[in-house]
Amino acid sequence: MKVLKMTGKVFAIVLSSAMILWYFISGIINIGSIVGILFFGCTGTAAVFSKKLGEFAEKCKKRRLTKVFFELLCILVAIIMLYFAVVVTLMLYTANRAPQEENATVVVLGCQVRGTTPSRMLYERINAARLYLIEHPDAKCIVSGGQGDNEDISEAECMYRELVKFGIDESRIYLEDQSSNTRENIEFSEKIIKENKLNKNMAIVTDGFHQLRAAVICKKTGYSCGAVSSNTPFYLLANFSTREILAFTKELISR
Repeated sequence: MKVLKMTGKVFAIVLSSAMILWYFISGIINIGSIVGILFFGCTGTAAVFSKKLGEFAEKCKKRRLTKVFFELLCILVAIIMLYFAVVVTLMLYTANRAPQEENATVVVLGCQVRGTTPSRMLYERINAARLYLIEHPDAKCIVSGGQGDNEDISEAECMYRELVKFGIDESRIYLEDQSSNTRENIEFSEKIIKENKLNKNMAIVTDGFHQLRAAVICKKTGYSCGAVSSNTPFYLLANFSTREILAFTKELISR
């Protein structure tokens, strides 16, 4: 039993340390990295001081009020962990759910532009869109994303230029350059679909972790969609996946 407990303790410490390092190597500080580092910092600390925490828990159980508080805290932590596990499972499922029709309207969701050059994540989305458009020559494409404060051109314009460089015919590409978030990406793209009588079935091009929220928004607005998931750089995956879980939760409880 002691060996088993020690093994579990070492595993928790190593896993927590590895996850914290994973958040740090992204080089990006946002809500995802902050929440992730705090969470795994707590789990690592709990593993290090597990013996003392166990003794404290036993003392708490001797008092009715602290016992109830401790039990409620444990239940809350369990619910949060279960919720995260369910959301991650749904993310994986949605990221691999292909569009229902062969030549669905491609909607590429925007991401950061550095000057006039796509960021690594945006480049991967552009490349995923390129491959789909080559494989489905009758499909049309909407590039969606406005211009941020630190961007010289809109995300839509950046994607348009790159796709044309890749040899995609200009006539197949529609620009949506007014949106500033995922909901607007989809809602404004839907207007373009209606105005130009494009295929109402959408192939959403974005990172795999982002597909679930996009699908929920599509469902709320009455459109169907499938996923064309881009490759997410490994060093960014933990950071942005955690951030996306929080954004997905916000989307669930809004409107």
